Amino acid sequence: MSETAVRPGVRWGGIIGGALLALAAGAGILLLAVPDVFAVAGWIRPLLFSLRPEWFGAVVPLTLGVLVIALGVVWVVRRGTHAADREAEPTPGD
Repeated sequence: MSETAVRPGVRWGGIIGGALLALAAGAGILLLAVPDVFAVAGWIRPLLFSLRPEWFGAVVPLTLGVLVIALGVVWVVRRGTHAADREAEPTPGD
């Protein structure tokens, strides 16, 4: 029997999905708890309705850039953890 322990991988999709669900649930609870929603979040409506169509030409590439950066960070972190796991494995000659 092998003496090396295998660690389970981190499931980033589950972590990010759970964080988004927790954020949505927190926003829902906040909306239910606040007696006057428009007093708290009244700045959102003017902001949304003041958007102009020309802005989408900048918002879409900006959003894609942020997504690419986030995926790059996840890739670097995963590559680092996999490299650390490979270094921890004993070689057959040991």
